[in-house]
Amino acid sequence: MKLIGIIVNPLSGDGRGASIWREIETYLQLNDIAYIVKVTTKAGEATEHAIALVKEYQVDKLIVIGGDGTIHEAAGGLSHLQNTGLNCPLAVIPAGTGNDFAKAYGIPTHSIQALEAALSETKNVQIDLLRTKGGMIAVNSIGAGFDGMVAKLTNEAGYKKFLNRIGLGKLSYFISILRVFATYQPCTAWLEVDGTVHELPDMWLAAVANIPFYGGSIQICPAASPHDGAADVIVIQSRGRFRLLPILFTVYQGKHIHHPAVSFYKGKSISLRTQIPLLIQADGEFAGSTPLQIEIVPSALTVIGSSLKEG
Repeated sequence: MKLIGIIVNPLSGDGRGASIWREIETYLQLNDIAYIVKVTTKAGEATEHAIALVKEYQVDKLIVIGGDGTIHEAAGGLSHLQNTGLNCPLAVIPAGTGNDFAKAYGIPTHSIQALEAALSETKNVQIDLLRTKGGMIAVNSIGAGFDGMVAKLTNEAGYKKFLNRIGLGKLSYFISILRVFATYQPCTAWLEVDGTVHELPDMWLAAVANIPFYGGSIQICPAASPHDGAADVIVIQSRGRFRLLPILFTVYQGKHIHHPAVSFYKGKSISLRTQIPLLIQADGEFAGSTPLQIEIVPSALTVIGSSLKEG
C-alpha cells in the first residue's frame, strides 16, 4: 500500500492551515487512504519533516498544507535528499496568504479539489529550482532590496494576521509596499548574469524569478517559466520615487514591463553585489542580506496536481 506523507502548518493563513487539515483528515480516513502527518511548530521545521518522511517513512509523495513559506522549507528538504539519491514528488494544498506557488501551477484553491489533484498520478510536471551559493533552495523567487524589506515588514506586521482573518490577506503585501516605498533609499549594485556584469545605479530592487508571481499574486516577471532551465531577473532603478508610482498600480497585472525604470535579464548563473548590504527574501521569507549568488537547478523537482504544462 502506498503511503502519503503530509506536512501541515496549522498557523498558515492565520489558522487556515489547521481548519483545512481537519477537512483533509476526514476525507483521507473516510476513503481509507494511508498517510502519516507531521505538524510544524516553528520556522524551519518543514525541512526536517520532509527529510524524515521520505528517509525514515519512505513515503511515495509529499503533500504540504501551508503557504509559500512552508513549501519553500519542504522543497529545501526534498532537494537535500536528492543529493543522497532519494526522490519524492511534491503536492500542495494552499493554505497561506499569497499562495503564489499554487497560482503559478494552477493548483485548485478548494482544499478537497487540491487533494484530489494531489492524489492524481497523471498531472505531474518537472520544475527548476533556484539555489544560492549557501545551498538554500527557492521555488518561486529570490529578491534583494525593496522586496526584501517588504517581505520582512509584512511577516512582522500585525495587520497581516488581521487581514488574513477577514479574508484580505493579500492586501497586507500592498500595505507593506506603500510603507517601504515612502522611505526606501536606492543604491548602486552590480548584477552578473552568465558572466556579463551590469552596473545598476539607483537600484531599488533586483528579483530572480522562477515563476511570474510573488508577494500575493504580483506579476513581477510575467514571462518567467519554471521549465526553461533559466531564471528571469527584473531590476528596478530610479533616482526619484515618484517616477515609480505607476509601477505600484500596474505590477499586479504585469503591465509594468514597459516602464522605463524596469529592466529584464535572463540566465542560468546570477550574482548580485551591492554598495551597502540589502535584505534578501526567498519565497517571501527573510533570507539574510547581499551579496547573493544563484544558480538554476533544472528539472529538479516533480510537482503533482499541476495544470501547467511543460514547455
